[in-house]
Amino acid sequence: MKSKPKNSKQPSFLSSTIPNPKERKTVAVSLTLCLCLAGAGLLLIFVYNGMLMRMDKDTYKEFLKQFGSVARIIYFVVLSIFPVFLLMKWKGLKGVKWRDIEIKPLIQFAGRYLRKWHVPLALLATAGIMLHGVLAINRDFHWDFTNMTGILSSVVLLFLVVMGFKRFKRKDRSWHLKLAITFTVLFMIHASF
Repeated sequence: MKSKPKNSKQPSFLSSTIPNPKERKTVAVSLTLCLCLAGAGLLLIFVYNGMLMRMDKDTYKEFLKQFGSVARIIYFVVLSIFPVFLLMKWKGLKGVKWRDIEIKPLIQFAGRYLRKWHVPLALLATAGIMLHGVLAINRDFHWDFTNMTGILSSVVLLFLVVMGFKRFKRKDRSWHLKLAITFTVLFMIHASF
């Protein structure tokens, strides 16, 4: 007697990680776009490497800083989800008004949009940081404080992204938040010195 063959197709990483199909699609599209952006950036860095090496040192430094600055602004938007969600949990928010405007519906509106754009923007900023790091290592790399904090920030960012995927099923044990705070402190130190 023949047994029926079982469906041997394994679930994809995203389908096993993100239970909500709509969120899974958004993350898949965002991840694809960010990988394409990072790939195109790396290809351009490789193709125009000679021109980049002939750039004035200060001009090159300003060029690579632009990727870090844009990523930093995006990360602040991404990180704003945490205080907004804390405000949404606060029971005293219900009666708070500014002039005649209830604050709670505004906070809930901001929370919905921040929740929707949290992952896509985080992935976009991560792609920018990857290009920033490649450009920094590509020319005149020294083991100084700024580069060390940049490397340390990038390592923490890698774990932050991994824990972000675990966060969809609440299996991160609050490591996503802890790593986000650590990353914020490290990248602010890196950006300041």
